[in-house]
Amino acid sequence: MAVPVEEAISALSTFSLEDDQPDVQGLAVQLSAERYATSSPIEYADVAAYRLSLVEDTKAINQLNSLIQEGKEMSSVLYTYRSCVKALPQLPDSMKQSQAELYSETYQVLDLEMSRLREIQRWQALAASKLAVDMQRFSRPERRINGPTITHLWSMLKLLDVLLNLDHLKNAKASIPNDFSWYKRTFTQVSVQWQDTDSMREELDDLQIFLSTRWAILLNLHVEMFRVNNVEDILQVLIVYCVESLESDFALLFPEHYCLLRVLPVLVVLASSSEKDGDSLYKRVKINRLINIFKNDPVIPAFPDLHLSPAAMLKELSGYFQKFSSQSRLLSLPAPHEIGPRETQEYPLSDTLVAFWFLQAILVGMPSLW
Repeated sequence: MAVPVEEAISALSTFSLEDDQPDVQGLAVQLSAERYATSSPIEYADVAAYRLSLVEDTKAINQLNSLIQEGKEMSSVLYTYRSCVKALPQLPDSMKQSQAELYSETYQVLDLEMSRLREIQRWQALAASKLAVDMQRFSRPERRINGPTITHLWSMLKLLDVLLNLDHLKNAKASIPNDFSWYKRTFTQVSVQWQDTDSMREELDDLQIFLSTRWAILLNLHVEMFRVNNVEDILQVLIVYCVESLESDFALLFPEHYCLLRVLPVLVVLASSSEKDGDSLYKRVKINRLINIFKNDPVIPAFPDLHLSPAAMLKELSGYFQKFSSQSRLLSLPAPHEIGPRETQEYPLSDTLVAFWFLQAILVGMPSLW
């Protein structure tokens, strides 16, 4: 005898699905880190179907998010990079006749590692170009009315943060230039028997400049951004958004909070690349607001064992951006290691500075793994 559908449904509602089996992971509850949705599980694939005016924006957001994911993978490669030179065998004097064979084998080992660095070099050039083009779209008069959405702003900021972290890792890794110098030496020995090595030497020189120049990624981004004019407007929009978000505790979780703190000094330097642009910026954002933000967080984590200091970044980048070097008030901020006990009282997080000094004193005598 068939049971009516209504009775079957009512009978199912009486069943208890609970048991005494403990749930180790707990409930799968999602927590939104921001007040607005800044991601889409379907990558905005439904926008085209609704024929909305956001097709161009959502396409750009998906492109930026794809670059962010690729950049995080590049950062993982660079962060886990360890020197290969110390593991390479050395021939005794009695086996010098096998030196050519050793050079060949060493070149093959190091070429695999250098290929990863070449890929990072190519990716950062592509990402800087795409980010600059995306910012320049909002320099058009018709796009200045509403400006980018919150989601679009976050995608720009996160990609800039990935580029900054990649540049910081490149600067901090002492093992990379050591391996490259050994790689270049072996290339000189091995390439004697090769033909048409001019293109390889040119590529090698470009990689050497990229690895040896501090903040090479940010300098390349600056060149890409200012190929056309009026990109300063979107930079000021990003700075205002970062400042207001930090002052109002807009970002609830630490990753978003520190992302804003890391990119803010870079945005300020880029937006102050000319005297006129700097004056326009500081009319919208007072310098005192920036100083207070940097004092609240004098030390910013970048990776588990790497940190950044906004004041130190401003001072170092001022050497590459001559127009910004005139901002004496921002450059007068002391770096964490320059703050004395008396000046510490002016910083809200004085305990953080004391902990920083303590950790720095501990790590001074520890052997470096970089």
